[in-house]
Amino acid sequence: KGTMTAGNNVADLVVVLKTLPTKEAVEGLGNKVWETLKMKEPREVLTMIPNEKGFDLSNTEATGRILVTTIPPNMKKLEAGLHLEAKTLQAAHAAVRHSRWFEENAQQPTIKTLIRLLHDLKKRFTGFQPLSPWMLDLIAHYAILNNPGRQALPITQAYRRVLQLLSAGFFLPGSAGIADPCEGGQARVHTVMTLEEQDLVCLTA
Repeated sequence: KGTMTAGNNVADLVVVLKTLPTKEAVEGLGNKVWETLKMKEPREVLTMIPNEKGFDLSNTEATGRILVTTIPPNMKKLEAGLHLEAKTLQAAHAAVRHSRWFEENAQQPTIKTLIRLLHDLKKRFTGFQPLSPWMLDLIAHYAILNNPGRQALPITQAYRRVLQLLSAGFFLPGSAGIADPCEGGQARVHTVMTLEEQDLVCLTA
């Protein structure tokens, strides 16, 4: 995406399985990927840690978070305790939709720069922690392109506009906010935050 910031070398990668994602299968996949990478780079210090979403592959410089999901027809066949949770699998599918949307709508360099600045802001102020990467993508896109002139705002104006929007209650209960473009336009992206988190983001801005 071109939005990674220094000191946070973490990238997400989604793997879609045709089979049902048992925890053993996911760990086996992680081990296989680890073995393949070690064969190519024997001297590389590489760790593979399974988790509830898939597994993490890390070396001394970066981490790849591998999010595992399955094809949609398999969703109805999931068994609790045996397979990864349905909510986790659906979140991985959502990550794919978010990535496709970003490729199609947010390739302007100004948008990517603003997203990096917002990630830095989130690291500096704990009150912005509830803002997910997807929320930051969408509000950066909104701040730059959604204006009466339909002309992309310069980065300085857009950065100030994000803070003005948040401080004015753009992500508070009852606000129109931003409709999630990957969920049929019905869900408001900020409603995944608790009421306390929405209030905290507004207060921090």
